[in-house]
Amino acid sequence: MNKRSNKQPPLQTVERALNFLECVAGHESPPTVQQVSSELGLNITTCYHLMRTLIGRGYLERHPDLTLTLGPGVGALFNQYRRSFNVSEKLSALVTDLAQKSDETAFFSTLESNNRVILKVLVEGSQPLRVSGLYVGLTGREYIRAAGKAVLAHLSPEQRREMVLKDLGEYTKAQQDDLLAALEREFEEIRGQGWAVDAQESSLGISAIGSPVFDKDGKVYGAVGIVAPTSRMSTAHSERVHEVLDAARQASALLSS
Repeated sequence: MNKRSNKQPPLQTVERALNFLECVAGHESPPTVQQVSSELGLNITTCYHLMRTLIGRGYLERHPDLTLTLGPGVGALFNQYRRSFNVSEKLSALVTDLAQKSDETAFFSTLESNNRVILKVLVEGSQPLRVSGLYVGLTGREYIRAAGKAVLAHLSPEQRREMVLKDLGEYTKAQQDDLLAALEREFEEIRGQGWAVDAQESSLGISAIGSPVFDKDGKVYGAVGIVAPTSRMSTAHSERVHEVLDAARQASALLSS
């Protein structure tokens, strides 16, 4: 007896509609519905149904000579698709600008679906003594990283607990509870001031400041910040905090546009 596949089969009607759309898009000169029917090997009646549906949704246009071209609905999809690249480019530019203003290494991290905060953009500062050990893709131990704390502070208590406990496997239950209680007090402070700090928790002699970034729905999207030798961060702490907060506001505005 054959085992049933866990993979769900595609919806045939949707697949046919997408094939129809791709066929029209792939033609150098606008085809007719008869040409599409012939190329796809579909019944002409089915093709007419697909054509009318796609025209009704604005994904196709039919002209007086009966040829078909893509409609404005496709343009709207493309613009949104292209916007995702523009946002990424603008966020990267924002991090570069932060690094140039502060002369320190700047970063942007995002909250991913696996409940991890991952470093996505890293731009080194111009100072001769720089921070090592950072890399794009860095994740884990969110409860001690500035970016991680900035994000954790704006999640639900349940989600915070789940994220933190991922890295506390060797702790006893009492130790976990004590740390979680201390973190809750810190998260409340972070929400109040708008930024989080890694005060040499990740690496001795290195400090970081991170501020949360929010999407158009007001949900925390990630964090932007600066990392530098503690000696330099201490002497210009207020200025660095101001720069990070400003970058976070700009990033949130960008994601909300």
